[in-house]
Amino acid sequence: MGDMVHLEIDPDLYGDGYKDPFIQDEDKLSMAELIPRILIERSSFLNLTEDSLEQEIACTDNASTEDLKTNEEEIEDKDMDNKETLLHSDSTDDLIDTKNTFENFQKQKFELSKYINSALNETSLSLDFVSLLLSTVKPNIGKSTMSPHLSKSVPIGSLNSDRLSNNTDTSKYKNSAVIGQGWKLESLNKITNSFKNASLRLNEQVLKEKRYWDMINLVLGNHEILYKTRDPANGSRAIGVRYGYGDSGSSYHDRGLAILRKDNQTGEISFNPVSSTNKITNKVYKYIRVKILSKIDDDYMLTGQSIFENNFINTSKYGIINDIEKARFFLFEEDLFYQLTREAKYLINYNVSIIANKIIIEINNEIIEIESIIYDENNEDELSNYYQNINQLSSINNKKAQSILTLLKLMLCCFYKYNLKLKQKIPTAITKWKQSNSHPLILRPLLGHIRHEINVQNMLNILDSHSNEFKEKVKLTIDYEKYVNLKKSQDNIVNPFIKSIERPLTSFEVTVNNLKDGQVLKIYIDISSTEIFCTLIVNLNIIKFESSEKISDNQQGANVLSINFNDLSDLEECLNWTILNFINE
Repeated sequence: MGDMVHLEIDPDLYGDGYKDPFIQDEDKLSMAELIPRILIERSSFLNLTEDSLEQEIACTDNASTEDLKTNEEEIEDKDMDNKETLLHSDSTDDLIDTKNTFENFQKQKFELSKYINSALNETSLSLDFVSLLLSTVKPNIGKSTMSPHLSKSVPIGSLNSDRLSNNTDTSKYKNSAVIGQGWKLESLNKITNSFKNASLRLNEQVLKEKRYWDMINLVLGNHEILYKTRDPANGSRAIGVRYGYGDSGSSYHDRGLAILRKDNQTGEISFNPVSSTNKITNKVYKYIRVKILSKIDDDYMLTGQSIFENNFINTSKYGIINDIEKARFFLFEEDLFYQLTREAKYLINYNVSIIANKIIIEINNEIIEIESIIYDENNEDELSNYYQNINQLSSINNKKAQSILTLLKLMLCCFYKYNLKLKQKIPTAITKWKQSNSHPLILRPLLGHIRHEINVQNMLNILDSHSNEFKEKVKLTIDYEKYVNLKKSQDNIVNPFIKSIERPLTSFEVTVNNLKDGQVLKIYIDISSTEIFCTLIVNLNIIKFESSEKISDNQQGANVLSINFNDLSDLEECLNWTILNFINE
């Protein structure tokens, strides 16, 4: 029973027709099938020693020797029987067998190289694993032994390991249960704190968002126009506000745009004006002040000054609303001074000059200064004219200066309304031309009406001087009426500002009675101006009647003269010559 029995089955005994599918030829096995079979037979190579290999080789040699002898005898018998057959075999069969053997060799060589490459790849992966594990302790060594692909894909030091002790001494782990409970308790505390901190952060974020949207709703409730935009600083989404007068008809280059920027710490919004190039700007606020200087003792002294109307301050209890109102107020002031400057450039011939941020108008021993001044909220004395109102003489024209400033602002509002009506009309060639060529009437009407009042007063003085000069020979009756053209029209009932946009017209009617012969001269004088409002136009018509009775009947009147003048001195000479000629006839 101690002897080992070796059983062997020769597949050739069954022939090709009776091959068992479960019996495989070891010589025909592929490398992928042969290696697993060897591993199954050997189980493991861990206990492989030299003695066991020598013993196995010796047994294999003895069995091989016996098999060889048996095979040799069988081969000799077969060779004797088949000798004649082998002698007559065709040489082509030898060539075919040689070719098949070479192909099998090449095939097995290819398979072997493939498995060698696979083994090399697995070895490289093992080396990368060790290098990655080593890189946590020694980064330089791990990086030098690591493959380029792994160093690009996986960060160095991302794999770590701990050493497990084989010490079986449990004396130091007597309180292991308590330690485990402590670890669990510590973990629970950490998780609790994490959730608590996350809840606090979320609550703060919700409060910030609520405060932000409450302030946005507050701005919207103030009837402001909001729009979506991008913050120029970082390109993030933001909400903007339009505080300008573009929708009211303004054509000023500053459209009045601002970003309502959110404060990430508090959630409140801040007002940040944006320039025409979409950049955050720190605007310098300016306001307009009107001064009147009168000539006293051959010197000009300040006799009137407008006050600063700070009606935008503290209009609301919310700072963001006050900031918007403040920016809107000073944008209107900036637009007004811009339009005044544009008009003043074309009025140089009428004693109007521009020096820095000041427009100077010289009219009849009086100077009107329209100045743009930087706003300083801390300088209350300058804003309230404290130093200027020190006596009655220095403040005698304060009301006049304030009225001039109010008129200028109202005229700009009228220009806004005019532009808005043009935009609402059907676009035609005429409306487009008006939109491009319309200029505001702000400074020209003011200057024109002031000059007209002076011309009317000068005309009265001329007529009074003639009345006194010829009072012994003639009798002059003077009657005049201002703004005759407005009284004939009903537009002033609809538009109270029609007086400011229509050219002034004053009509004089002078009757000259000759005390000697009773003849009468009827003199009609119309004082007006051109469309510029500043150029004087005087129309003179003189009609001669034989008596006063014929004047009432308007009969037999002879036209003596009809002429236009641009200077009152020429008109005075003409009147003087006409009256003298009328007396000496």
